[in-house]
This record gives sequence, structure tokens and C-alpha cells, in this order.
Amino acid sequence: MKKFDELMKISNEITNISVDEAKEKLNDPNVQFIDVRDKGNFEAETIGNAVNLERGLLEFYLADGSPLENEMFKNNPDKEYVVFCGLGGQSTLATKTMQEMGLKNVKNMTGGMTAWKEKNNS
Repeated sequence: MKKFDELMKISNEITNISVDEAKEKLNDPNVQFIDVRDKGNFEAETIGNAVNLERGLLEFYLADGSPLENEMFKNNPDKEYVVFCGLGGQSTLATKTMQEMGLKNVKNMTGGMTAWKEKNNS
């Protein structure tokens, strides 16, 4: 079985941005925030105009021809995506998956909602 530390090494294969860098992109119309947490957490709180694409179904939202395919990805090839979760683990994996599925401009917000709230509520 792979150890957690080994799994998280994929963080070196993706683009990571800080909460401060993400906040600067919040009102940019070419940036879409993607919340990969479950629906309950998303409905309780999220960031800006984020859309909820649960981590467990991500490949289905991205795959061409999938019954759950999200047109946002097909219709906006130049859009930038900022992915986040609760603490940063799920979004790290999701960002890697999104790259592997063909998205070019996808970034992981390190620290997730926890870091976002700490930074923006102080």
C-alpha cells in the first residue's frame, strides 16, 4: 500500500498557489474556482463563484462523451481553474487528475478552505 507522503508527492507535478494568490484571482472573469468537496460542505460555505465538482465524480465531469460531462470545460479551453477542498489533499489529487484529463491551466490552492478562512477572517 502506498504511503500518504508518497501519494502527496504529486504536489510537485502540479501548479500550487497560495490563498493570497487565489484571492487576487477571485474577480477575474477568466478564472473559475472549483470546490471538490462534497455537496454538503459546498452548500455550507464556499469561495466566490465556485462550482461544486465532487472529487469522486471528477473524471465523469471531464470525460468527453460522459453523461455527466460539464460543458464549462469543453467551451472554455483558455479558462484558468483554481481547485480547492477542505485542507488541500483532495484538491492536490483533483488538480493532477484534471491535468491528466487534458486541462492546461489548472492550479491547486494550498491549504484549502481551512487556510482561506484563516487568512480572510483574521
